[in-house]
Amino acid sequence: MNLSKALTVTLLLGFLFCVIFVLTREQKQIKTTSVSISGVVTNPIGDTVKFFAPDSTYITVLDTVTGQFSVEFEWDTAANVSFFHGEESTKMYLQPGDAIQLTIDTEQFDESISYEGSDESSYYAWQYITNENRVENFPNFFYAEDDVIDSLFDKYYTPYIVEAESFKESNSIFYNSIIDGIEGQKEYILNRRSILAALPQPGDAAIDFTYPDKDGNDISLSDFVGSVVYVDVWATWCGPCRAEMPSLHDLETEYSDKNVTFIGVSVDEEENRQAWLDMMVDKDMKGVQLFADGWSQITKDYAINGIPRFMLFDTEGNVANLDADRPSSDDIRPALDALLAE
Repeated sequence: MNLSKALTVTLLLGFLFCVIFVLTREQKQIKTTSVSISGVVTNPIGDTVKFFAPDSTYITVLDTVTGQFSVEFEWDTAANVSFFHGEESTKMYLQPGDAIQLTIDTEQFDESISYEGSDESSYYAWQYITNENRVENFPNFFYAEDDVIDSLFDKYYTPYIVEAESFKESNSIFYNSIIDGIEGQKEYILNRRSILAALPQPGDAAIDFTYPDKDGNDISLSDFVGSVVYVDVWATWCGPCRAEMPSLHDLETEYSDKNVTFIGVSVDEEENRQAWLDMMVDKDMKGVQLFADGWSQITKDYAINGIPRFMLFDTEGNVANLDADRPSSDDIRPALDALLAE
């Protein structure tokens, strides 16, 4: 082979190599604009799993015998998504090109979540379990003295920051989102402390409220001065609210011959009024049931931003506890008995 032919062959081979390299790179780029998620759900409670992204929803079929599922969809950014099965949900972190295996048991949903292929999602799972184990300490932030709040922040949040350190180099965007989230929580806590400090304190006069019952009669909190009052702020769509109903029913029955008035205040919207009426019948709800028609004045006056919220008032119409124990708590009966003994 003469020199010119050899040079031509070399150039052609070089050109082909470049083409193959470019095509391979493009194919890789194409592949990395999608994610695949497969998994096994033990004790499934439905035949689908859902992934809710900021702008899209992805639904895939679950084999109710094996509990297996698999889904692949286009994904060109790094962002959080919510995984739903039945009414349970958890948070995941997806990046283009991720191939994640998820296992979960619905009977211990949050405690059983396990991810392979996503350290970021595994961090979320660890974070949730850690939160669950420490949730009883969280209210301390709202009622602690000003001079110890910084030390409480350090004690509570340092483990989350330390655990996130592994992402500082490998995924700075995720790391920064964790730090920003912690700073956001701190800001929320400080704002919440200011709001709670302005609320009536134990022994202060209650802020009155008036709402209609099922027959349209206006009923006020002040109508029950002379009685211990246990208020339940709830809604028909609220799962934790419904979960307390059996315990609340038992509590009402147990204290039916004592000087305790039970008031339920529904924050359902007008469009859910019939659901409220139906639930009172279906659940054999006792006590005084009022309809607040959404997040109205009671939620503003008592800084309620989550339900159920239970509140206790003494026989003189004063605040006893604006964040009272739930009916399922072992501490609610001693609290009621103490007010009755005053």
